[in-house]
Amino acid sequence: MVKNLKTVFMTITGGYGIRNIFRSDSFRILKSEKDLKIVIFAPFVDGKSIISDFPEAQGENIIHENLAIYKPNIVERILKKAAEIVIFNANRPGTVEIKDKILKKRSHYKYLSRKIVKKIIGKDKNLIKALDNLDAIISRGKMKFYNKPFENYKPDLVFTTDFLHPYEWSIAKTARRKKVHVISMIANWDHFAKGILHKSDRVIVWNEFNKKQLVDYYGYRPEDILVAGIPHQDYFVKSKDKFLPKKEFFKKIGATEDRKLISYATARGSEDEQDIIEIICKAVKEGKIKYPSHVHVRIHPEDILARYDKLKEFGNIITFEIPKKTVSERFWSGKMAMVSAARPEIWVPDDEEMIHYANLLACSDVAINVASSVTLDAAALDIPIVNISFDGYAKRDFLESNARIFMYTHYEFIPKSGGVKIAQNADELIAHINAYLDDPKLDSDGRKKIVDEHCGPQDGKCGERIGNYILNFLGLKR
Repeated sequence: MVKNLKTVFMTITGGYGIRNIFRSDSFRILKSEKDLKIVIFAPFVDGKSIISDFPEAQGENIIHENLAIYKPNIVERILKKAAEIVIFNANRPGTVEIKDKILKKRSHYKYLSRKIVKKIIGKDKNLIKALDNLDAIISRGKMKFYNKPFENYKPDLVFTTDFLHPYEWSIAKTARRKKVHVISMIANWDHFAKGILHKSDRVIVWNEFNKKQLVDYYGYRPEDILVAGIPHQDYFVKSKDKFLPKKEFFKKIGATEDRKLISYATARGSEDEQDIIEIICKAVKEGKIKYPSHVHVRIHPEDILARYDKLKEFGNIITFEIPKKTVSERFWSGKMAMVSAARPEIWVPDDEEMIHYANLLACSDVAINVASSVTLDAAALDIPIVNISFDGYAKRDFLESNARIFMYTHYEFIPKSGGVKIAQNADELIAHINAYLDDPKLDSDGRKKIVDEHCGPQDGKCGERIGNYILNFLGLKR
């Protein structure tokens, strides 16, 4: 028996965890540690783990176990919601303000009821501990699913990779009850204001802004938080030697050579992007955009290409791509609670796809999106960015408009940074594109501010930091 052998439980709930862990150096580092056993808890479908086909998830020191589909009962939901109210009463993030306004518009009765509850519960954070203790007592019987794995493997650490995901609550609660340390990782930059996060001993975050949220919202000590960076942005640094030259890349995507490249990344929920892209294409065709340009549209993995059929009339001015999905439909099928007809697959890119995405941004003269993490990626490569704060040809109420996104907690810094142009209408959109094509270095200092505040270190070592942080915690220093 190896005296120093350690065991870590790791959760992989879906696409975020797969991309952040398996498409970074973090798992390679953990897997290569001879004194570490890794038990990966991921959803099973038809008796098989959703990551069982991943070559990198195989090895003598790797074991696959089923991740419980955690369904809190009514009492648990009430306790969790009460704790969430306390957290957000005390901090009032912009995301919650917008949600309250939407609720007020849709149901004044529900809005008033929630307002009364918020007033009663208040914002004393000492109440959270009491709610947490009560929840631990009430939910104790539901933790039986994990009793056997904890007894069999006797883990030294539980590493949850999607801090917000409800499936992680059950294993984290079991770990706390059995006095096993928990390290959690934030899966996306907007998760802090979407709901309450489960309790953890240490947390891995993307950026300084996330770190501040953990300290302010939850009272974490700064020394218990690792600012690792954005895992997929490691490709922007480490894979540059694999990028195709601009001429070759244009040929690959079907773009016309010797033109400016305007890349447009669509979103999942924006209803009017066909109109916005049409506005850009018309401006190119009519010469309102001062330089011969090509528009390349990257369809969101959960968007539908057919929505953009009307844009085919622009011929060789525009091309489209759909990120390939490397996990089959069974990922979302069977008995999984996440099943949705609208989301039958999830985007899990391989190395080739990750490099292609980075290459696309690096070759772009202007990167356009409504208001998504593509902004962070373009800023990391110092590519000019235009965000969209209007709704194409439609006139929507503010609470249904793209404009509301700029008040969300995770995004409100972006317009203030001076690193992006915000288009309030079609004329501004065209003017902003022209301004950036005239001067690619325009707003470069603002983009640097975005990187410093929201992207974390840009050294290509995010995955390395995550892997080594886990090993150091276990006393397995590299």
